[in-house]
Amino acid sequence: MRGTKLVSMFLDNVKFLDSLNYFQMALSKLPKVFGLTDIKKGYFPHLFNTIEHQNYIGPIPALETFEPDNLKCNDREALLAWYEGKVAENYIFDFKKEFVEYCVYDVEILAQSCLKFRQLMIKEGNVCPFTESVTLPSACNKIFRRNFLKPNTIGLIPKGGYRQCDNQSKIATQWLLLEERKRRINITHSVKQKEARVGGVKVDGFCAETNEVFEFYGCYYHGCPRCFKYVRNTPLTDTTIEMLEYRYEATLAKSSRIKELGYTVVEMWECDFRRLMTDEMLNYAEAHPLMFHLPLNPREAFYGGRTGNAKSFYKAKEDEEIKYIDFTSLYPYVNKYGKYPIGHPTVHIGEECSKLKLETTEGLIKCKILPPHLLFHPVLPVKMNNKLMFVLCRSCGESFNQEPCEHSDDERSLTGTWVIDEVRKAIEKGYKILETYEIWQYKTDQYNKDTKTGGLFNEYINKFVGIKQQSSGWPYYCDTPEKKDNYVKEYFEAEGVRLDPVKIERNPGLRQLGKAVITSFWGKLGQRENQSKTSIVREPGEFYNMMTNPSININSVLPINEDALLVNWESKEEAYSPLSTVNVVLAAYTTAQARLKLYKYLERLEDRVLYYDTDSIIYVSAPEQYDPPLGQFLGELTDELEDEGAGSYIKEFVSGGPKNYAYKAWSTSKECDVTVCKVKGISLTYKTSQIINFDKIMKMVLEDEEVEPIPITSKLIKRTSEHNVLTINTTKLYRPNSTKRRFSTDGSSYPYGFKKHIQNT
Repeated sequence: MRGTKLVSMFLDNVKFLDSLNYFQMALSKLPKVFGLTDIKKGYFPHLFNTIEHQNYIGPIPALETFEPDNLKCNDREALLAWYEGKVAENYIFDFKKEFVEYCVYDVEILAQSCLKFRQLMIKEGNVCPFTESVTLPSACNKIFRRNFLKPNTIGLIPKGGYRQCDNQSKIATQWLLLEERKRRINITHSVKQKEARVGGVKVDGFCAETNEVFEFYGCYYHGCPRCFKYVRNTPLTDTTIEMLEYRYEATLAKSSRIKELGYTVVEMWECDFRRLMTDEMLNYAEAHPLMFHLPLNPREAFYGGRTGNAKSFYKAKEDEEIKYIDFTSLYPYVNKYGKYPIGHPTVHIGEECSKLKLETTEGLIKCKILPPHLLFHPVLPVKMNNKLMFVLCRSCGESFNQEPCEHSDDERSLTGTWVIDEVRKAIEKGYKILETYEIWQYKTDQYNKDTKTGGLFNEYINKFVGIKQQSSGWPYYCDTPEKKDNYVKEYFEAEGVRLDPVKIERNPGLRQLGKAVITSFWGKLGQRENQSKTSIVREPGEFYNMMTNPSININSVLPINEDALLVNWESKEEAYSPLSTVNVVLAAYTTAQARLKLYKYLERLEDRVLYYDTDSIIYVSAPEQYDPPLGQFLGELTDELEDEGAGSYIKEFVSGGPKNYAYKAWSTSKECDVTVCKVKGISLTYKTSQIINFDKIMKMVLEDEEVEPIPITSKLIKRTSEHNVLTINTTKLYRPNSTKRRFSTDGSSYPYGFKKHIQNT
């Protein structure tokens, strides 16, 4: 259970699963996806479902009871056509009969889809998705491990990292830095790359001038008797005899021994330090340069996709067209053709890093790096202001500075952890490394297209790409045996996958399986490991044990009835066990190489780019200017407007920020203008589209003054914290929000820190 969402539930030998964790789509889409030709989801007048209508038999209820305006435009048109047909045939509506049929069809659609999905997964992947997993990504991970994982390739990263640092490293360092400031002394500690030892005993910090030893005690690791008052003599896990009282006694014994050696011991318990910490102390410690020397955390190198708008509005000139292109299966392309680290790394710290040549080193790097001033599309991602941003100045980005950058190099520099491939590209574009703190150096494996060998995930991707391609049927142009033979040969030459002509036939269910399995695979590698869990507790003793268990945190307790409680809990960060399915370095490599693939075209298109989103680009095409080539294979670009007819193009574009845009395009198939609007978080039903549309977004973006947000009210089915399912009215506010770059009134933008005129010093 995550939040109020039930992922899975067991009742004796019955397992309940959420089908949305396997195929995230509306129930009405499943028949087409899985080829269920004899069944489809119908329409029902939900607003007619009242007490007085339970025995109704008569003409079909009024159209508004079907809520057509709460459907998307295409679905609304289908409903209107269906309704008009029923009215024309004088259809008699029997409420009880229609109600039962509607519910039965819903169950049949879901049941048949799940059965077909299960059969296909077992046949093609040798994994039952429902008994062996609870989500599609976990099922995909199981398929890979069972059928394709080679021995000694994927390392399990130790919980404390390869430098065996515990979770107290950061807070302990903060305390040591504050003690240095308060006492005006120099303390030797591990973050300075100097291990502190006295009498052969490792300590957190030591000052030779004052003969003082500094020890920071994490409450869980050292068995704090104030924070953990109960069950102190019970083993902490089933696999160890270690107890809290033993930890506490060992802490006291170590302290006593150090004192006997003649040292003064300055001690601080974690709970006391957190209570004494002020905002000023926290700000000082967080901003201290030594905090950057903390051990490399590989999860900090795991960034998402690159999304944003480079222009807030643009109207194509007479000789221009705005094009919308996207990659074919970008992440599966990276999984197949990208490089991936194998095994465990060699860790280099501080001065050791200078011995490595970054041009030939693979892995992760934690460093301080200075971006150039003149770069329209920055290379390196940074997390700031709860966003993934690409800036040329840290200080400008943090403050959303709308003025020309006047910051010093130190104020502009970025400190973070990245995949070395991205840092190499950054250096090529003018970035300069100022200091390197740590490098995890890996050996890598990569698919060789010429020999069709190598690669960590290529066999897995090839298997299901082949299934997807075969079940898509023959392309429209393959109308002769010769053309079919050429198609099979071309696909083998391009992808190294030999299609079986006998199996090339349209199969929607199998195609959906192939598509889902290649796109949902890699995300499990980057999963957060310490997930919350929920237990139904019926025995007072069990509840008492949970409340006093030092290894877990209780998040919430909800009484179900007089005999049971619903307890949501999670392991303490110090106590959770790492998952054998997770390697966040592989996940970081996946997204980094996807961003670099996108950047390959951003840097060539430069300021002609209007918008980009992970695997797509909207840009201005002009005569004699570079146009990215299109193709049909993995990682190649396709025309997003192809469904509107060959040669269709965008005439006007407007964007209110990432995942917030609209455009007006000329459709060659319809021979008229069409408008498209996309706003994340708002379902653009027919009703909503009358409020938020191309014209409205354009008007709001062009407003000189700050615009008032537009309230959008819609119905939402929500599960409350008490697990009641309610239909409620919810209101969201829409407003343009272009904050990832510095925008001008003419709609153009530059990255934060961009400086057109550089003075030579």
